[in-house]
Amino acid sequence: MNNWKASRALTAITAFATLFAGTASWAAATDCSGTKRSKASPYTEVIRPGDRPDHEMIQAIRIHEISSKDADFDASEQTVYAHQDAYGGSGTSVGYFLYTLKSGEKIWARFDSIYSTKPARGSWETTYHGVFQFVGGTGKYVNVRGGGHYQGTVTPASGFDETFVCSVEF
Repeated sequence: MNNWKASRALTAITAFATLFAGTASWAAATDCSGTKRSKASPYTEVIRPGDRPDHEMIQAIRIHEISSKDADFDASEQTVYAHQDAYGGSGTSVGYFLYTLKSGEKIWARFDSIYSTKPARGSWETTYHGVFQFVGGTGKYVNVRGGGHYQGTVTPASGFDETFVCSVEF
Protein backbone atom coordinates (compact mmCIF):
# COMPACT_ATOMS: atom_id res chain seq x y z
CA MET A 1 0.00 0.00 0.00
CA ASN A 2 2.86 2.40 0.77
CA ASN A 3 4.31 1.87 -2.71
CA TRP A 4 0.95 2.77 -4.24
CA LYS A 5 0.78 6.05 -2.22
CA ALA A 6 4.38 6.85 -3.09
CA SER A 7 3.64 6.15 -6.75
CA ARG A 8 0.58 8.45 -6.69
CA ALA A 9 2.58 11.19 -4.94
CA LEU A 10 5.40 10.86 -7.47
CA THR A 11 2.89 10.99 -10.34
CA ALA A 12 1.28 14.12 -8.86
CA ILE A 13 4.67 15.79 -8.36
CA THR A 14 5.74 14.89 -11.91
CA ALA A 15 2.48 16.26 -13.35
CA PHE A 16 2.84 19.49 -11.37
CA ALA A 17 6.50 19.87 -12.39
CA THR A 18 5.61 19.29 -16.04
CA LEU A 19 2.86 21.90 -15.85
CA PHE A 20 5.12 24.37 -14.01
CA ALA A 21 8.04 23.86 -16.42
CA GLY A 22 5.71 24.14 -19.38
CA THR A 23 4.40 27.57 -18.35
CA ALA A 24 7.62 29.18 -19.57
CA SER A 25 6.68 28.17 -23.10
CA TRP A 26 3.37 30.04 -22.71
CA ALA A 27 5.20 33.36 -22.22
CA ALA A 28 5.07 35.82 -25.09
CA ALA A 29 8.51 36.61 -26.53
CA THR A 30 9.26 39.44 -28.93
CA ASP A 31 12.20 41.04 -30.67
CA CYS A 32 12.47 44.56 -29.23
CA SER A 33 15.66 45.48 -31.15
CA GLY A 34 16.01 48.99 -32.47
CA THR A 35 17.74 52.34 -32.10
CA LYS A 36 17.79 55.21 -29.65
CA ARG A 37 18.50 58.92 -29.93
CA SER A 38 18.99 61.68 -27.38
CA LYS A 39 15.97 63.61 -26.19
CA ALA A 40 17.15 65.39 -23.01
CA SER A 41 19.83 65.37 -20.35
CA PRO A 42 18.21 66.83 -17.23
CA TYR A 43 21.01 66.04 -14.77
CA THR A 44 24.78 65.57 -14.88
CA GLU A 45 27.25 65.96 -12.06
CA VAL A 46 31.00 65.43 -12.40
CA ILE A 47 33.03 64.47 -9.35
CA ARG A 48 36.84 64.52 -9.37
CA PRO A 49 38.03 62.38 -6.44
CA GLY A 50 41.63 63.69 -6.65
CA ASP A 51 43.44 60.35 -6.76
CA ARG A 52 44.57 61.08 -10.34
CA PRO A 53 44.21 64.28 -12.36
CA ASP A 54 42.35 62.45 -15.16
CA HIS A 55 39.86 60.57 -12.91
CA GLU A 56 36.20 61.58 -13.14
CA MET A 57 33.06 60.03 -11.71
CA ILE A 58 29.85 61.16 -13.37
CA GLN A 59 26.26 60.81 -12.17
CA ALA A 60 23.79 61.39 -14.99
CA ILE A 61 20.15 61.15 -15.92
CA ARG A 62 19.41 61.10 -19.64
CA ILE A 63 16.23 60.63 -21.65
CA HIS A 64 16.18 58.88 -25.03
CA GLU A 65 13.60 58.17 -27.72
CA ILE A 66 13.35 54.53 -28.76
CA SER A 67 12.57 53.21 -32.24
CA SER A 68 11.94 49.47 -32.16
CA LYS A 69 10.69 46.51 -34.21
CA ASP A 70 8.23 45.82 -31.35
CA ALA A 71 5.08 47.98 -31.32
CA ASP A 72 5.12 48.30 -27.50
CA PHE A 73 8.70 49.62 -27.48
CA ASP A 74 8.47 51.73 -30.65
CA ALA A 75 8.18 55.49 -29.89
CA SER A 76 8.72 54.78 -26.18
CA GLU A 77 10.95 56.76 -23.86
CA GLN A 78 13.98 55.48 -21.99
CA THR A 79 15.24 57.23 -18.87
CA VAL A 80 18.85 56.32 -18.06
CA TYR A 81 20.22 56.52 -14.52
CA ALA A 82 23.99 56.16 -14.98
CA HIS A 83 27.16 56.14 -12.92
CA GLN A 84 30.33 56.53 -14.98
CA ASP A 85 33.88 56.03 -13.73
CA ALA A 86 36.51 57.32 -16.17
CA TYR A 87 40.26 57.73 -16.39
CA GLY A 88 41.40 59.95 -19.26
CA GLY A 89 37.95 59.85 -20.93
CA SER A 90 37.62 56.05 -20.96
CA GLY A 91 35.88 53.89 -18.43
CA THR A 92 32.77 52.08 -17.32
CA SER A 93 29.13 53.03 -17.07
CA VAL A 94 26.62 51.11 -14.95
CA GLY A 95 23.05 51.80 -13.92
CA TYR A 96 19.44 51.31 -14.87
CA PHE A 97 17.18 52.00 -17.84
CA LEU A 98 13.51 52.78 -17.26
CA TYR A 99 11.41 52.19 -20.38
CA THR A 100 8.08 54.04 -20.34
CA LEU A 101 6.04 52.39 -23.08
CA LYS A 102 3.27 54.07 -25.10
CA SER A 103 0.74 52.07 -23.06
CA GLY A 104 2.09 53.63 -19.85
CA GLU A 105 3.57 50.34 -18.67
CA LYS A 106 7.13 50.48 -17.34
CA ILE A 107 10.08 48.12 -17.64
CA TRP A 108 13.35 48.35 -15.69
CA ALA A 109 16.68 47.01 -16.95
CA ARG A 110 20.16 46.97 -15.44
CA PHE A 111 23.04 47.84 -17.76
CA ASP A 112 26.83 47.58 -17.77
CA SER A 113 29.07 49.09 -20.44
CA ILE A 114 32.51 50.39 -21.34
CA TYR A 115 33.33 53.52 -23.31
CA SER A 116 36.17 55.53 -24.75
CA THR A 117 36.29 59.22 -25.67
CA LYS A 118 38.63 60.59 -28.32
CA PRO A 119 39.15 63.98 -29.95
CA ALA A 120 37.39 64.25 -33.33
CA ARG A 121 37.52 67.22 -35.74
CA GLY A 122 37.97 69.92 -33.10
CA SER A 123 35.44 68.25 -30.81
CA TRP A 124 35.13 64.75 -29.32
CA GLU A 125 33.44 61.42 -29.94
CA THR A 126 32.62 58.68 -27.44
CA THR A 127 32.12 55.09 -28.56
CA TYR A 128 30.57 52.53 -26.23
CA HIS A 129 29.11 49.04 -26.00
CA GLY A 130 27.43 47.04 -23.29
CA VAL A 131 24.78 44.62 -22.13
CA PHE A 132 21.47 44.92 -20.28
CA GLN A 133 19.03 42.62 -18.52
CA PHE A 134 15.37 43.29 -17.74
CA VAL A 135 14.75 43.17 -13.98
CA GLY A 136 11.11 44.19 -13.46
CA GLY A 137 8.05 45.83 -14.87
CA THR A 138 4.40 46.74 -14.52
CA GLY A 139 1.20 45.42 -16.09
CA LYS A 140 1.79 42.58 -18.53
CA TYR A 141 5.56 43.08 -18.00
CA VAL A 142 5.49 42.37 -14.25
CA ASN A 143 7.39 39.08 -14.81
CA VAL A 144 9.59 40.41 -17.63
CA ARG A 145 12.69 38.46 -18.67
CA GLY A 146 15.30 38.99 -21.35
CA GLY A 147 17.72 41.71 -22.31
CA GLY A 148 20.31 42.35 -24.96
CA HIS A 149 23.39 44.24 -26.02
CA TYR A 150 24.07 47.62 -27.59
CA GLN A 151 26.69 49.83 -29.19
CA GLY A 152 26.81 53.43 -30.22
CA THR A 153 28.47 56.81 -30.37
CA VAL A 154 27.97 60.14 -28.64
CA THR A 155 29.03 63.53 -30.01
CA PRO A 156 28.22 67.04 -28.77
CA ALA A 157 26.41 67.77 -32.05
CA SER A 158 24.19 64.69 -32.35
CA GLY A 159 24.04 63.23 -28.83
CA PHE A 160 23.49 59.47 -28.58
CA ASP A 161 23.23 57.35 -31.72
CA GLU A 162 22.77 53.72 -30.70
CA THR A 163 21.64 50.39 -32.08
CA PHE A 164 20.58 47.57 -29.79
CA VAL A 165 19.61 43.91 -30.07
CA CYS A 166 16.89 42.99 -27.61
CA SER A 167 14.61 40.08 -26.71
CA VAL A 168 11.80 40.40 -24.17
CA GLU A 169 9.57 37.72 -22.64
CA PHE A 170 6.56 38.47 -20.49
